[in-house]
Amino acid sequence: MTLLSDYSSTTYIKRLKSRNKFKAIEELARSFENADVCVDLDGLVSALIEREKIMSTGIGFGIAIPHAKISSVNRIAFAVGISKTGIDFDSIDGKPVHIIILVAAGEKQHKDYLKLLSRIMSVLKQEEARSRLIDSSSNEDILKTFQIAVDS
Repeated sequence: MTLLSDYSSTTYIKRLKSRNKFKAIEELARSFENADVCVDLDGLVSALIEREKIMSTGIGFGIAIPHAKISSVNRIAFAVGISKTGIDFDSIDGKPVHIIILVAAGEKQHKDYLKLLSRIMSVLKQEEARSRLIDSSSNEDILKTFQIAVDS
């Protein structure tokens, strides 16, 4: 059984220093450095920022899910960024974002990409899970929040 947490790692979890959404996206994408996720991190950052310029990925409830599918991604993965103070993401509800889930996928991983996004949303729609993520004191605790089956 594949768990949602299998698509991430404690090294892909950051307490964000950035206050600007584009800088936060780059800071979070750089968590994939020295991993086998993407061979062109600059390309991934560019794709994510271009996507964000077209339409905000701030979906409300303090959540943003920047995402991109590009050929330089070897392995679908997600990173988690936490901002206690919040970042203006031009969210649909106008509120600052405290949880950023950055999803990177290869161009041919459409089905897995949609499944991953759906399972991430099933976690984030729970207010208790959102609070646990923001208040977590360790990356391990954050990753545990995503220990749910992907294929259920």
